[in-house]
Amino acid sequence: MGTHDDKAKFGVIGLTSDHVWGMGDGLVQLPGVRIVAAADETAELRDRAARQWGLERTYASHTEMLEREDLGAVLVCCDNASKPGVVEAAARHGVHVYQDKPMSSTLAGADRILQAAKSSGITLMVAYHSAFNPIYDQVKQAITDQAIGTVYLARGSVGHEGPVEFGCSPHFYSWLFDAEKNGGGTFVDEACYVVDEFVDYLGSVVEVSAFTAQIGHRDYLPKNVEDNAVAILRFASGALGVIDSKWGQVGPAPVRTSYHGTEGTIVNSRGTTELATIRAAAPLAGWASCDQTALSGHGTGNPDLRVFRATANPAEAGRRGAEQRRFIQALVEGTPLPHASTPLVARHVQEIVDAVYVSAASGRAVSLPLKDSA
Repeated sequence: MGTHDDKAKFGVIGLTSDHVWGMGDGLVQLPGVRIVAAADETAELRDRAARQWGLERTYASHTEMLEREDLGAVLVCCDNASKPGVVEAAARHGVHVYQDKPMSSTLAGADRILQAAKSSGITLMVAYHSAFNPIYDQVKQAITDQAIGTVYLARGSVGHEGPVEFGCSPHFYSWLFDAEKNGGGTFVDEACYVVDEFVDYLGSVVEVSAFTAQIGHRDYLPKNVEDNAVAILRFASGALGVIDSKWGQVGPAPVRTSYHGTEGTIVNSRGTTELATIRAAAPLAGWASCDQTALSGHGTGNPDLRVFRATANPAEAGRRGAEQRRFIQALVEGTPLPHASTPLVARHVQEIVDAVYVSAASGRAVSLPLKDSA
């Protein structure tokens, strides 16, 4: 990776996603990293980027920026449909890519990105932000070590009031509400986080069945963009997964994710992660033992049940700058990317999202792999 005065030189392509500001801030806070230029068609956003990151140059065209600037890597936060073209352009210049989720708007687009990364040899990281905290890795290890036995069911619930009500910028939701640019509605926007976690923890998915709908009280939402979706997944392992996603959640979602095994349960709810198990294995390091009523609200009558609670808030622990640090480590030190952020996992997540929309439109279950991504 190219360096200048011991600082990794980044460009930013796409400023319409609200993710870009926090992701860019995370980069410039790292020692030896700086953003030198940004590209977007919107002058207002270019001006903000120049102020926020102290840039001397901004561009209306990302191709011009890539031709003129000596960059080591780019942060990509454009609309989902534009990502394949952007990554292909970066790959032609040998520039590494750190992008926000999802990989693209379609599986065909994800395949273009995957091919560009493979053929050029660049490092590509698709950052699912929820995967970058210590609790995430600890839960993954617990499942791998069968702390709850064999997982037979995973459940995920995700969503918020809606992009407008939640406070997203008009620059952001203008393309979130465009099915072609976004790839769909709430499921591709929100549920992709849960899909990524499920694939990382439990492996590949072989069948998908889904329904999508509109709650019906948003006049601004096009008819082909759902704000309510439910999907059932069948994993190659035989486990099942259930995910609901909505733009319309009033108050906090009661449970983010839960994993149900033959010997225990893991629940992530409202910033607290708890594990209940009947296995005699040692508890996770740093987790506190608590009363068995903590998980369910009432006793189970099983004297062998033990309950442990993570001592750090999974919504906060280690997130600030963690994903940016992992990307830089991959470039400079050759450290492997986290599995959840690798191109192949991101591509499978995109395949599952595509299958959700195919299933919802056709009214039937869809087998994976999808036969045609074109």
